Amino acid sequence: MGIERVLRDWRFAWLLLLLPAALFLPALPIDETRYLSVAWEMRLHGDYLLLHLNGAPYSDKGPLLFWLVNLAWAAAGPSVWIVRLGVLFVSFVSLLLFERLVRRLGSGSDDGNAALARRATVLFAGIVYVALFASAIMFDVLLTACVLLALHGVLDLDQQRWPRGIALFAAGLGLGLLVKGPVVLLDAGTVALLAPWWSETARSAKAKWYGSVLLGMLGGIAIALVWALAAYGVQGFWDAIVLRQTVGRVAKSFAHQRPFWWYLMVLPLMVLPWTLALRAPWRAWRDSLRAPAKTLRFAFAWFVPTFIAFCLVSGKQPHYLLPMLPALALIGGVHLAAGRWRVSAWRAGAVLIIIGLATALGLGRLAAPASGMGAYVCGALVVFTGLLCMSRHARPLPVATIALGMLAALTLCKLAFVLSIGPRYDVGAAAQRIAAAQRAGVPLLYVGAEYGLFTFAGRLTAPIPSMPNRSGVAAWARAHPTGWVISSDDDQPAPPPIYRQRYLDRSLGIWRAADIAAAKGAPH
Repeated sequence: MGIERVLRDWRFAWLLLLLPAALFLPALPIDETRYLSVAWEMRLHGDYLLLHLNGAPYSDKGPLLFWLVNLAWAAAGPSVWIVRLGVLFVSFVSLLLFERLVRRLGSGSDDGNAALARRATVLFAGIVYVALFASAIMFDVLLTACVLLALHGVLDLDQQRWPRGIALFAAGLGLGLLVKGPVVLLDAGTVALLAPWWSETARSAKAKWYGSVLLGMLGGIAIALVWALAAYGVQGFWDAIVLRQTVGRVAKSFAHQRPFWWYLMVLPLMVLPWTLALRAPWRAWRDSLRAPAKTLRFAFAWFVPTFIAFCLVSGKQPHYLLPMLPALALIGGVHLAAGRWRVSAWRAGAVLIIIGLATALGLGRLAAPASGMGAYVCGALVVFTGLLCMSRHARPLPVATIALGMLAALTLCKLAFVLSIGPRYDVGAAAQRIAAAQRAGVPLLYVGAEYGLFTFAGRLTAPIPSMPNRSGVAAWARAHPTGWVISSDDDQPAPPPIYRQRYLDRSLGIWRAADIAAAKGAPH
């Protein structure tokens, strides 16, 4: 297959370029290792309703991702790569759902709709953050697919396919609730609630429209309630899901608290290279806000109110915005198709050069001398890709070419990460030692917060007891002289460890309890 065919069939190239990261990237602490550990405990104990982490109930997320992980493991055994391939497949499904959604929104000819859908989908696939998360063992890729499914239901309502629209809207919302909770009602619900602004059907039949939307929402909630009540019961559902996870995160998040303007600073970096590569006169940007086209209004109803709501919520993480990024790609696709915007090859090349330099200099400096060469080589290849783009500044490059160039660069960056500092994120060797000790009956203690870091990596069959700090370690060591103490805190025990490795920006060590108890100056 020649390069021309690959560039035309961009979906094949998209999968090909993202496949290496899915196959070779280890599970990254602390989120991916934690979620794999929850799925492992589900498999280990056979409890597919109530989630557990380190033996304790885990109510932070819904069960759908963990069910799918176990489904992948049933087919290919418990491993990281099969889960990443599954997430990559969901990302691919999201591209197909989005392309079909844009085709259905378009009001022109079939050829015009297909061209618009292709441009918008290529823009979406080429977004830096979308490519970074395409195989990440997180919830937001799966949530994006659920949101797109729900929006297909909204378009069915717009086309007066009422029963199918209600069913698809309910299915998308229900599955989204099982992925990540009520946030899906915001990600997909604003388009339906603001439909009279973009839909002639909603304007002419408001009562039937909002009645159908309400039925869809109630149906989605009912899907999630079946699991929640079966897993927690009425009181447990109210305490763990409603009060702690929903109200608590919205009112005052117990994690990732950031100011309301934080997303305004992060979003332009997330949607690179298009933040800089898309060019248009100011009038085109201004007119895009006034455009009466149904497709643009749909996109603005999808993105703007949801983004404002996310800014007002106290807990913020970049990946929370992932289900909204297709709306930005849709806006860009409309203006590219209309000729209002165009792509600047030299700007896209400049973005690639910056990424390549950051990869080479950043990862190369952080890596050990023996492993830094991989970062330098991969970074140089990314810079070379950027120079190729800049050399074509006189001739417009196809959007798909720039998107695929960005994907190739990101794959090289991930490869540089694996070759340079990847071992700092891989706790497999330590986990195997811990698992062998656990099987031998050695008492274990982890100092600090243990988020299932070793559970899946070591295929542990029991949780590791932990304590928040070192204040009680010496007493525990004297009571368990044959035990092991594990710590990744900066304040680590003084005796030489029996095992040590670099871990993130610090080190991870294992100590014999007898050595700690016998150490000079150990607290009593």
